[in-house]
Amino acid sequence: MDKMAILYSAYETPLQKKAVALLTQFLMEFSHEMPVCLPLGSDTQHFRTVRVETAERAPALALEMNAADLDAEGYVIRVRDGHSVILGGSDLGAVYGCVDYYNHYLIRRFYPHDPDYFYFPFSGWHWDDFDKRSAPAVRDRGVWTWSHVIYDWRGFIDHLVLMKMNTLILWSDFAPVNLRDVVDYAHQNGVKVFFGFAWMWETRCAEADILNAEKYIPGILQKYETEYLPLGGDGIYFQSFTELEEEEIGGVLIADAVTQFVNKACRAFYEKYPDITIQFGLHATSVRERLSYIANVDKRVHILWENCGAFPFDYLPSAVEGYEETAAFTERLAVLRGADDRFGAVTKGLTKLDWSEFEHIPGPVCMGEGTSHFHRNRMERKRPIWRYLLAYWMVNGDKAQDMLQRLCALKDGQMTVTALIEDGMLEKQIPFPAALYAEMLWDPHQELKTMMADVAQRNYVSFCD
Repeated sequence: MDKMAILYSAYETPLQKKAVALLTQFLMEFSHEMPVCLPLGSDTQHFRTVRVETAERAPALALEMNAADLDAEGYVIRVRDGHSVILGGSDLGAVYGCVDYYNHYLIRRFYPHDPDYFYFPFSGWHWDDFDKRSAPAVRDRGVWTWSHVIYDWRGFIDHLVLMKMNTLILWSDFAPVNLRDVVDYAHQNGVKVFFGFAWMWETRCAEADILNAEKYIPGILQKYETEYLPLGGDGIYFQSFTELEEEEIGGVLIADAVTQFVNKACRAFYEKYPDITIQFGLHATSVRERLSYIANVDKRVHILWENCGAFPFDYLPSAVEGYEETAAFTERLAVLRGADDRFGAVTKGLTKLDWSEFEHIPGPVCMGEGTSHFHRNRMERKRPIWRYLLAYWMVNGDKAQDMLQRLCALKDGQMTVTALIEDGMLEKQIPFPAALYAEMLWDPHQELKTMMADVAQRNYVSFCD
């Protein structure tokens, strides 16, 4: 039987430890024995080795593997004579390389061409030579969700890592009391956290007093400074009064009013915090015929578009009527503020809140501390929802892929795309639709059939059974 050794040159930071832990889990998936973990330079003559490294720590190896210019989140994998090297552009790139070493190499060694036989354990494997170089097509990839419907925040973030996602937008009525712990753990795993909260409205934006919008600005700034600034996040995400079908409130044009309000409010932020990252969640429904106003939003503000039309902007992945119109409209949005503008989107077609039972949380909560019994019951409730979504992602997933391909062509990947996944128990399972979309965000140019087959074979991917 082949004995396995994981080699590392550094085991100090959380990401370095994460890489070794993931490799240990992945190798044990197909072996009776736990692999040993050894510092670089140890005697390994009796082992098959998997070395995890970064280009910075091993410049000669990076040159040898033609990876001196590796993207920070990218990686190169090389297998020769049964020995593997995973080289990341950074520690985070190395972690993603470990994930894809499992996704694209170990699984293929386990699943043979003959479906009646599986290689187990390692002694039956064919350690074919293998090469893969990859980097994310979309710079910031992640999930948008309400904080109070995350019931295990560590598991949620761990699953973002397996999906190679690096962004989490957390919307809250009040900052959770343990949000600093969540942020710290996210950062340890290479995930940026943006704090989402309302500017001028909650769920009744038609009631917003847009004629006197400026009076809200001091309160918005104070909420940021008292609740969120001390928590070490990576920026803020806000929505204002655009989530309507009509384009006016009380005879006032929403597109005009929101542009003026956002520019004045953000100017107050930038004067005090010039390096802050501000994301503006903008619903297209109320401004789609008035884009000339939106083009004047402060260029420092990143606009994340929602509700642009058919799937993947519709809640239902079955809602593809009018897709071509939606795609053309989204392409207009991508260049609305110039070719160098950082485009953003919050796409849908996955799980959402049950708005028929929704109530605002009256005060801060301790997020993500559900019991195992609660988790099991919640997952059972979500099972039929995910099964429906699964069915239509299998049918219409090409629309999501096409949309990402178009946007990448226009923006060269310099954009933020987050998937709205609310109350979906992502912390306990990674359903196939979510895993497939995450793979599209990483590389939408893969053949869809191949992508679907690869994702379906991952043991951490759920088919809602």
